[in-house]
Amino acid sequence: MAVPVSQSPNKMFKGSAVYIAAIVAALALVVAGIELTRRLKAQGDAPTAVPAAASPFPRELRDALGETLVIQREPQRIASQTLGTDEILLAICSPERIVALSDLAEDDNYSNVVEQARQIPGRTTEGAEQILRLNPDLIFVASYSRAETVELLKASKAPVFRFANFDSIEDIKSNIRTVGYATGNEAAAERIVRQMDEDLAAIRARIPRGVPPARVMSYGQQGYTAGSKTIFDDVARAAGAVNVSAEHGIKSFARISSEKILEWQPDFLVMGANRGKEKLVRDRLLEDTAVASSKAGRAGRIIVIDNRRYLTVSHNVVRAVEDLANGLYGNRK
Repeated sequence: MAVPVSQSPNKMFKGSAVYIAAIVAALALVVAGIELTRRLKAQGDAPTAVPAAASPFPRELRDALGETLVIQREPQRIASQTLGTDEILLAICSPERIVALSDLAEDDNYSNVVEQARQIPGRTTEGAEQILRLNPDLIFVASYSRAETVELLKASKAPVFRFANFDSIEDIKSNIRTVGYATGNEAAAERIVRQMDEDLAAIRARIPRGVPPARVMSYGQQGYTAGSKTIFDDVARAAGAVNVSAEHGIKSFARISSEKILEWQPDFLVMGANRGKEKLVRDRLLEDTAVASSKAGRAGRIIVIDNRRYLTVSHNVVRAVEDLANGLYGNRK
């Protein structure tokens, strides 16, 4: 729903300029104004409460700010304004019920649902007026969505639900269940969550036994790294690794000098790249003398993950765990 990381590159966008700049730098991206800010959330946000069992409509949802949305009947005109909810909706909901997607849904640098999104022509939207013209009966936004758009939607009394938690795989599972419950597709949502659990278990089963966990560190060309309370930290742990930046007390995202890489000596450096740009991103990183002379740099232990997986905050985060695990254990010496 990262990344990174459909208004943050969490791939679920368009937060404040400060947050966008931080994430773009952290992930070595040059695209501004997209769903990168999903990887940062407001402090104190509580998890969205999802009912334990399905109930007939009307259904009530309470978001992380304590605001309540009552959904009177099963929605038939759903508008998604984050890439994360685009991807979740298209996995569990009939496309005929989706009237709007985020402006990143058809961007093949970040979206995992490009082909599906193209089957819903003319339905990518940015502004509140565009959305309201479609007469949606449910609108998904996020804590990093443009504030002015959200306020205009709420002022019109539109049925808006705001997601705010994207810092862990469990957050993503909760968001999937919330989308399922809100749209009447809770059984399909639960199937997606079960598949995530099965895939993660299969990845864990392949982690070598009896060896110390790999020490990994995310690092962008402008010096940003992801610490604790980020989806990267959870992905690293799911892949059996230790996040070096979190180990050294970094929370959320922080800018550090490349000299810290020499001081902390991670086993692997990890970053994201657009498709076809992996070698370019790796080579540019190694132009930094400190990176090149570090243990990871000298050994070529730089894992570059497709941004569609690296930055996602949907169920596709499992593919990021898989890519990281493959990079760690396929290259371990």
